[in-house]
Amino acid sequence: MPRLDEDLYLGVTPAGAYHATAAQEPTPMRRLLFRLLKERHTPRVGDVPWGDWLGAESSQSAVELVARMETLGWLWGLEAPAHCPSEPLEPLLPGLLPSLSSLRQALLADRHGLQIGCAGFDESQVQGLAAVSADAVALALRCRRLLGGLEQVGPGAWGMIDAAGHSQIGVWPLFLGSEWFALVLGGRPRFNHPDFLRLVWRLSRMVGGAPDVVSAFGTTAIATSPETYRE
Repeated sequence: MPRLDEDLYLGVTPAGAYHATAAQEPTPMRRLLFRLLKERHTPRVGDVPWGDWLGAESSQSAVELVARMETLGWLWGLEAPAHCPSEPLEPLLPGLLPSLSSLRQALLADRHGLQIGCAGFDESQVQGLAAVSADAVALALRCRRLLGGLEQVGPGAWGMIDAAGHSQIGVWPLFLGSEWFALVLGGRPRFNHPDFLRLVWRLSRMVGGAPDVVSAFGTTAIATSPETYRE
């Protein structure tokens, strides 16, 4: 049993949500994060079926894994259960996206460059930013294949950089199994904000119902018509 008190509720932190979606490669830590993010609410620590969730050879390996994730700040124990937002994605986004950027400029697009939600950007820029985001993520994936050492080269964000090296607009891929989304942010990103966790949690439950995302990392698909995000 992990060191967290049995009566606490096991939650993913915003940093954990960032790690989960930063790469496609399935790791034991990423599998556990996505397994938690497929739940409607945070489970009580004492009720978690660690053997089933982690496929661990021993209880000691589960203890070590969860302890490591606690130390990294990817998991935490909550005194009360937290719940995934239940609203359809599209009407939910206006309340989530502004918090993710220092300029309150954020756009979420699907892998085809279609806008799902936007806040803060000029309407004349939105379609272009959404289209560019898909190209940016495709380029990031190509660079990952060419460079290798994916965890060492970072999450593959791309941006428009000024002369001082500061990003004016950045594009971050959000990987959920075989599916991905592009998050476009103006100014500095705020991935430590609780709204980033809420966004990733809602997306994780939306993509194929999430169980296949956790176990197979490549067998799920998601419809990309606008109706998908209103359900």
